Amino acid sequence: MRFNFFKRSKKVAVITGATGGLGKDLVKRLLNEQHRVIMVARNMKQLEQISLQFGKEVTGCLCDISHNNEIAYLCHDIRSRFGQINVLIHSAGTINPGPLDTQTDQMIAEQIQVNLTGAILITKGLLPLMKRNSSIIFINSLGGLLPLKHSALYSASKFGLRGFALALSLELRPKRIYVSSIFPGAIETQMLHREMKCGGSILNFCSPPLSTEIVCDTVIKAIRQHKLEYFLPKWSGLQIKPLMMLPGLIRFIMPILEKKGRKGQKTWKSQQISSTSK
Repeated sequence: MRFNFFKRSKKVAVITGATGGLGKDLVKRLLNEQHRVIMVARNMKQLEQISLQFGKEVTGCLCDISHNNEIAYLCHDIRSRFGQINVLIHSAGTINPGPLDTQTDQMIAEQIQVNLTGAILITKGLLPLMKRNSSIIFINSLGGLLPLKHSALYSASKFGLRGFALALSLELRPKRIYVSSIFPGAIETQMLHREMKCGGSILNFCSPPLSTEIVCDTVIKAIRQHKLEYFLPKWSGLQIKPLMMLPGLIRFIMPILEKKGRKGQKTWKSQQISSTSK
């Protein structure tokens, strides 16, 4: 799927999951930052709508990241049309909450593929287009630091993504290609609503769900500052990282976190009812 060719004079950003709640706001924010944007998503209709909205500043690439052959075509297509990419943002993600014994083989494979393997393959495929002072940014999750009961596959994929990003940063920093990971808590998007309808983790509400604007602000900071990791809210990393040094403590701390999460979810639900009644 092709829309527009870009002039080589502007910086170019690639965003996966570009039609999701966070992805669409990232597109707008990168355009405001004077980037041309390549949107990657699997919904053709939504890609076309966003492309029509922003015109020549964006181009859409249809790709279902759960299929490796589509990733291979995507990377070949972008390499054939663009001389350089300055920013690669991995925003695509999926979750199928539930105990492990309720997960089908397909559900297991999809979460690992979209959240981890797909990001690795796209990074490898587009790396030849990334030169000095380029940025690779992974939208990870606090679930990549703290294990989530009944979301084991999601946690596994996000833990793996963090390890990949840390190792990749060591590999690419001598080339001045900078790797950053952003670890938000729950984000107020339709994905959160779908997750909770399917029995998502109560830990999503240990702090109020973040606005997409806050996450977009952090992405821009990462592009400018090149820090290795960003945590949202900021205090979450200070609390969770030391805990992971002593993982045996998690089973003692978890009841406290779950109690806090249940209280936060009650507040969130009441806010949802209040907003829909207006």
